[in-house]
Amino acid sequence: MSGTATSDRAEGVLPGALKLGGHVLAEKLPGRRARAIPMRTSEVDAQWFDQVLTAEHPGARVESFEIDDADGGTTSRWRATVHYNEAGRRAGLPEHLFAKTTLTFTQRLTQYLAHALPGEPGFFRHLRPGLDIEAPRGYFGAADTRTGRSLTLLEDVGVTRQAHFCTPLERVTRVQMEDLLANMARWHGHYWQSPQLNDHGWLKTPAAHFRNFDRLLGMRKRAEVGLRRAPELVPDTLPPVRRELYDACGRALLIAEQAPHTLLHGDPHIGNAYICGDGRMGFTDWQLVMRGSWAFDVAYTITSGLEVADRRAWERDLIAFYIDRLSAAGGPALSFESAWLAYRQQSLYPYFAWMITIGRGALMPEFQPADICRAIVHRTATAIMDLEALRAVDD
Repeated sequence: MSGTATSDRAEGVLPGALKLGGHVLAEKLPGRRARAIPMRTSEVDAQWFDQVLTAEHPGARVESFEIDDADGGTTSRWRATVHYNEAGRRAGLPEHLFAKTTLTFTQRLTQYLAHALPGEPGFFRHLRPGLDIEAPRGYFGAADTRTGRSLTLLEDVGVTRQAHFCTPLERVTRVQMEDLLANMARWHGHYWQSPQLNDHGWLKTPAAHFRNFDRLLGMRKRAEVGLRRAPELVPDTLPPVRRELYDACGRALLIAEQAPHTLLHGDPHIGNAYICGDGRMGFTDWQLVMRGSWAFDVAYTITSGLEVADRRAWERDLIAFYIDRLSAAGGPALSFESAWLAYRQQSLYPYFAWMITIGRGALMPEFQPADICRAIVHRTATAIMDLEALRAVDD
């Protein structure tokens, strides 16, 4: 990345960091703590749970609760088991909950600068209720874009649906991938060119998201560092065109922005998928929810989720399967040729999104375990070369 681009990124990041830091320090002053969005488990009490969970059920009350910390990452997380009085139990109020918060300054800063804070709370508050899909139910969502505080309270599907969370270290079958794509087609079809998408300014396009992350992380440089660190993960044909691929990725995301819009998960890699106890497949982790071309989601899921040999064998049939399910869910009847081209074009972004995790700088958080990052980089790098994505963007 050029010196000018690096300077622009620094000039954009530093003021944001200083502004957020001032708000975080102000919170520590007496009487300034933003308890409306609790993040620490010590900030949560029965009165807050009552307000969130029982307000629409007269007579229902929270009698007690237990909270346990869960593993963190780009957000901090905790689980809660809530016990109600008889009225609450009769109402079937949720007992097993999972919370995601921006507790640490690094978490706040990353999501603040990436303009990602309102996404997941907004999805569960405004968009999830209208969808018949396999995804957690949401019970509370709020974000303060000044302070970086956010909290999403949702169903703990690990308990309620006996969910097992996927990793690229476990093979996804064709039936499972079809179920994921059918689930995806339902939300794509439901929100296809929906006026409701215009009501939520926090729904970024893929191109805007890419610009935000590039300004924050320097994606070209981080991807090149990742390639130097792990050249064995990519086909021999990738290094000679690495610079062209980065520029093509930007063009592909503009194509995704200019295409008919639908609701996008935004980060539907296989690590954000789960298998219910009854075998159904679903998606969690909606913090990068977006709007744009259906192909952004579909390409991300297929290329990150399938082993290379399986993708090569199944991907044409999977695109035809998705087209059929999209039409059945209220979307258009796409031609296979146009859909195949869009799929090839949108195969570029997943490689860069994951290669930067290997090429991360010293101050970047470790977004995912190394073995998972390496597996997805290998899959996505191979996919963009197999699919001739560079040529597809220029077609």
